[in-house]
Amino acid sequence: MHWTAARRARQWARRVRRRRLALTTGRGQSSQGFERSGGGASVLVSRQRPRAACRLGVAGGGRRLGRRHLVRAADEVTTRFLSLAPSDRTVTRIARLTGASRVAVRSATVASMGDVVVVLMRLDAENRHSSRAVATRGWPPYHGTQLCPRCLSEGGRWQVRWRLPIVSACARHGVFLAGRCPGCGRSFRHHRHSVLRPVGASTTCGNPLGAGPVRQCPQDLVRLPAVRAELACVAMQRRVDTALDGGPVRVWGEVVPGPDYLADLRHLTCLLLHLACQPGAQRVAPWAETLAVEAAGRTAVRGPRWGMRPPDDGALRGRALTSADQLLSASDRQGAADELAVWTCLVPKTSDGPLGWLADRTVMTARITALVMAALAPHRRLSHRLDNPDGAPMRLVVRAIPQVIPHGLYVKHLATAVDSTEQTVRVFAALCLARMDPAVRSWAAAAEALEMPPALGTRTARASSARVLVNHDEWTPRLQGVVRDLARVDYRAVEQKVRHRTSMSRWFDEWARRCRPESHWEARTYALIWQWEHIAHGHIDLAPAWRGRRPVAKDRALYRQFEASLSEYQKSELRYALYKRAWGVLSHARAAET
Repeated sequence: MHWTAARRARQWARRVRRRRLALTTGRGQSSQGFERSGGGASVLVSRQRPRAACRLGVAGGGRRLGRRHLVRAADEVTTRFLSLAPSDRTVTRIARLTGASRVAVRSATVASMGDVVVVLMRLDAENRHSSRAVATRGWPPYHGTQLCPRCLSEGGRWQVRWRLPIVSACARHGVFLAGRCPGCGRSFRHHRHSVLRPVGASTTCGNPLGAGPVRQCPQDLVRLPAVRAELACVAMQRRVDTALDGGPVRVWGEVVPGPDYLADLRHLTCLLLHLACQPGAQRVAPWAETLAVEAAGRTAVRGPRWGMRPPDDGALRGRALTSADQLLSASDRQGAADELAVWTCLVPKTSDGPLGWLADRTVMTARITALVMAALAPHRRLSHRLDNPDGAPMRLVVRAIPQVIPHGLYVKHLATAVDSTEQTVRVFAALCLARMDPAVRSWAAAAEALEMPPALGTRTARASSARVLVNHDEWTPRLQGVVRDLARVDYRAVEQKVRHRTSMSRWFDEWARRCRPESHWEARTYALIWQWEHIAHGHIDLAPAWRGRRPVAKDRALYRQFEASLSEYQKSELRYALYKRAWGVLSHARAAET
């Protein structure tokens, strides 16, 4: 043992003397190159055996140089963070040795992309502990890279953006990026202790097998199978590529800078990843089941810290990013809040409440804060209960739902349930019934299904749901009681009959001559409104008798005065007049056909 230790000491002394001699004479051979591609740049570094002569250059040009001139060539030059943000002296040394410009050398690193995705301004190549300041911000580029086998087979160039965790697919070929080599089980170009790749610019893996760089993984990377990405994932990746190239991206119908979009996308994805780990998340996101498998492999003490490191599986990460991108690419914030409300129901019950739990698991930017607050609004939670009932869904056709629930049903089932005006509660109850249709997924869509303006549905839901005096478990049975007692009538057809009477006057002349001879011709407008409100059960502001104009308080007061003056006989005759003329026209049409 003593003789072996002495022999190793002598070998180490000879190695140190040779290294000092190489620093002064430039002996030894190596090769290192850089290439730049359209979608980004990549470092192509290779190292052969010490006695093998290689070529060092940039984009095909260069000169023969010693290995130690490039890698730790002097005490003032370090190769730490070489592919991320090398020091200026390292860039200058590489540019002088390769004959390339400093800009070309810098473009082969992640720092060339600026602070669009990851902030590298605190990264100091002279201090290895400075990487903690970058890692704490989340999703830093780790050792190794991803790749697209089809891109690599076409030009053999490695893109810098493949190193970014926010990039998960190739928009050009429509496939997910491969993240691990099936031969060695590690990420591609995984060299922790050496910046030089023995395989050079070849398309083989080249990861070292074992403790030293003697044996390399021979896996051919261009032959790796490409996993087809969904169209939504490809669309998300195109938006990410646009932001990485410095272009603006639309969020909720507004144009925002690319860095802001990427920050919101990353933080919102972290939030969805934490929510997808909760029980029952498989109903919301199909990829939650795969996420649970990877989360089980993370530390059990602190749990999966998705804000620090996203899922390693590129397809899984891409689908999570797509779910977040769909929220940001919605037409407006209200639609995005409707979609996020389904996710917020997965929040566990804690002392901090839903908002505190969500805020502890991501960075709450201004845009994400507004989205979360809108999703946690009371009418969002109620809409989720209506979209996902605990029992069997109610079978009710939307055409059989009036715009306003009849007064008798309001008194019987809804009078003490909501602290709001009767008209508002009756409209809100009709919207709730429409929300039970599986095809209706928002309050605006519910209003459109009842042939009302979408803004009216959103505004009514926001005003009423915050004033519901009963819990959601009691509100649903009340709606079921309304459905049982509601007359089975096609209210859209009745509304159309009232619209048809707007251009006719004979029916009113007959009714006035028989029931109300002293009526003025202006009373015809109020008679149409009465039929619209009491027979078709439509919203008073949407009555066709107003002829497109919005009624003011005086108009409503005059109509209420006419309504109060009607006797029971006059009301029954008005009701009969709506169907009498229709039956007469129908019988006349049938007689003409025969």
